[in-house]
Amino acid sequence: MLLDRVKSTVLVGDRIQWMALLIVSSFVAVLILPSQSRASYPSYFLALLMFATYPHWKDVFSVGLLRWTVALLLWLAASTFWSQEFDLRDASSVWVRVVLVLFFIVAVAECQFRGQLQRWMVSAMTLVGASAVLVALINFLLTQPEDSRLNGMGQLDTHVIAALVYGVSLLFVMRYVMQTQPGIKRTAAYVACAMIVLSIILSDSRNAWVSVTLGVMAFVLAHRVRDVKQFVAALAAGGLLVAMVLMLGILSDPLRDLILPRGDSFRLEVWSETLNRLQGHMIAGRGILTSDDVVVGAYLMQHPHSMYLSMVHQGGLIALGLYLMVLLSAIKTLLANYDSGDAKLALGIFVTALSAHLLDGHELVDKVGSSWFLIWLPVAVAMGLSWTRPRALADENS
Repeated sequence: MLLDRVKSTVLVGDRIQWMALLIVSSFVAVLILPSQSRASYPSYFLALLMFATYPHWKDVFSVGLLRWTVALLLWLAASTFWSQEFDLRDASSVWVRVVLVLFFIVAVAECQFRGQLQRWMVSAMTLVGASAVLVALINFLLTQPEDSRLNGMGQLDTHVIAALVYGVSLLFVMRYVMQTQPGIKRTAAYVACAMIVLSIILSDSRNAWVSVTLGVMAFVLAHRVRDVKQFVAALAAGGLLVAMVLMLGILSDPLRDLILPRGDSFRLEVWSETLNRLQGHMIAGRGILTSDDVVVGAYLMQHPHSMYLSMVHQGGLIALGLYLMVLLSAIKTLLANYDSGDAKLALGIFVTALSAHLLDGHELVDKVGSSWFLIWLPVAVAMGLSWTRPRALADENS
C-alpha cells in the first residue's frame, strides 16, 4: 500500500506540473503568437489531460462558484439553438470553447494547492509580458501609425484589448517586484513596469487608462490595507473620486476634448440600437451566434462595446443574472481570503476588468485570449481558494 501511495503521489505531482506548464503556455502564447488558433493548442492539451484525470478533481463540483459558472457557460452554449443565424459548425465551436474554459478554470483552481503555478505565472508574465510590450513599443516607433495609437502585436492588434492585457501583465510585474529582493532583477522589473505604463498611455485608450489605474489602485491598496472592510471602503472612495474627476472634466469645456477626444465613440448610438433589437428577446436573448453588428452612419460597429450588454444580447437577462452571480461569488470568495497574495492579485485584475467591460468587451466564451486574462483567471483563482480538498492530498502536493 505504501508503494501504491508513493506512485499515486508522483503521478499527481507530475500531473499538476504538466497542468501548470500548459496554463502558463496558454497565456504566453496569447502574448507572442499572432494566431488565436495556434495560441489555443496548449488549452486543447490541457482539456485532454483534465478529461483523462477526472477522478482526481471531480470533488470540485461541491464548490458553489463552479456551479454558477457551469450554469452560465451551459446557458450561453444552449443559446446557439435559438440563435437567428444557427450554423452547426459555429455552434459546435461554441460548445468546444465552453469545455476549454471550464477545464481551464478547474485546472487553475487545482494548481492553487501548490506554489509552482504562481511562481511560473509571475515569472513568465514578467519576462514575456515585458518583452511583448518592448516589441510593440519598437514597432510603434518604427511604423508611426496614422492614428498615433499603439497596437499590440499578434492577436492583441487592437488598442483597447492590448492595453487591458498589458494592464494585467503590469499587475504580475508589480507582484514580482514585491516578491524580489533589491538588486538587478528588481531594477529590471521596475523598468518593465515603466515600459508597460508607457505602452498603455500610447494606446490612447481612455477606457484602459481609467480601468488599469483602478486595478493598480486596488492591487496596491490590498497590500497596504490590512483590514478587508477598510480595503473595500478605501477602494470605493478611490473609485468615486476618479469618477467625480472624470465627470467634472467631461462637463468642463476646456477638458472635455482632452478626456474624450473622440467623443463617446458612438457608444450611445450602439447601445440604443442594441436595446431596440432586444425588444421581445430580453429574457433569453437573441442567441450567441446572432450577429450583434450595428451600423452607425458610415461605420460598422462589430459588437455592443459592453460585456454586460453583450450578455443580454447573447443570453438575455438570464445570462446577465448568471454572470453577475459568478462575479459576486468570486469576489466574495476573494475578500474572504483577503490575506492570500493570489486573492489580492485577482482583485486587482477583477477591478480592471469590471470597469473596462462597462465600455468594452463582448466575448466571454472564447478561445484563450483577453477574457481569459481579465475574467476567467480571477474566477479560477477564487475557485481554488474556495475548493476544500482532503488535507492528505494538499500535503502531498505541497
